[in-house]
Amino acid sequence: MYGMGDFKRFGACALTAMGLLVGGCTADDETYSESNGTDDVDLGEVVSEETARDPRTWQNALQCKPIPDVTALTRPEIIISLDGLTLHLRDRAGGYDRVFPIGPGALENGRSLTPTSDTAPNGVFYTGTNTTESADSGWSYYYPCRIWHDDRGVRTPVFAGLPFIRLAGPPTAGYGIHGPIDNFTAPNGGNLRRGFVSHGCTRMSADDIVEVFARVRGRARTPVKIQQAVERANDGSAIDIPQRWVGAECAASSDCNFTNGVCRIPAGQIRGTCTLPCTASCPDRVGEATTFCAPDPASTTMSAGICVPTASPTFNRTCDRYGARLTLGRGVQRPDRSARADVCRPAT
Repeated sequence: MYGMGDFKRFGACALTAMGLLVGGCTADDETYSESNGTDDVDLGEVVSEETARDPRTWQNALQCKPIPDVTALTRPEIIISLDGLTLHLRDRAGGYDRVFPIGPGALENGRSLTPTSDTAPNGVFYTGTNTTESADSGWSYYYPCRIWHDDRGVRTPVFAGLPFIRLAGPPTAGYGIHGPIDNFTAPNGGNLRRGFVSHGCTRMSADDIVEVFARVRGRARTPVKIQQAVERANDGSAIDIPQRWVGAECAASSDCNFTNGVCRIPAGQIRGTCTLPCTASCPDRVGEATTFCAPDPASTTMSAGICVPTASPTFNRTCDRYGARLTLGRGVQRPDRSARADVCRPAT
């Protein structure tokens, strides 16, 4: 939601392109946040100006979305991985543990506009101490139903009646966790693109943001660790969403739980990449990077191919987020020679 231009509003406390805090920052993060995070900034063009100005197109976007009636977690903790495109919510008291897909800040000079928490006290940001839930017109850390965004006189309901969680502490008052803004007039509140798509906020699918909000509401200073690297379990495996897709890390084909999914592991390695065989075309999944049929480097048959993610600014132009498993291939040709594309292909 917010981008590098936000930092002009934070005075002496700013964030460099490398994610380091510089300048003089107030010791009281929340006092600083409340005095400086009072307005929003440009979201970028999410709809045409004609659509934005026409209330007849808003309809469902003006309706508050229901929040599940569930028990809030006792000691919630959130870990956001930018390279993994995941938000991991767990209860430190035990029991609840879920991973959700996200759309964090767009890539600029190879880094996401979403700030990491590396240099923050204790290495984490927090949700607010003040857990009072605010109406859309107020300023708060917790909004059960946020609708409107104002930009240069154009008022649009891109938040679509979904919850909004603001993060505390400079420069995070300008950042939050909220729903998608693509197709915000849809009955459910829109569709998530699981890529580097925002101006700095962490976007989630409509179903997921209401779940997260319900689990942390009323809980003061929930720690929110934002890291660049993929989050990993104690055994070194990547922590990812349950439903894997092409490009996901895997240790066995059973990890690639989609039709015809297989795990391709390079020789001498213990982890590889989810893919599926192809000769010309590959299936796509809404919200994920488009796929492309690239030659299979492990096959001696020229017509054999495997599905790989395409390289794009939204889903990682240089394939860095896949670590050493996938590398950038420019102008890769399909096995049937019908098309070429820049792709993230298995390292060899």
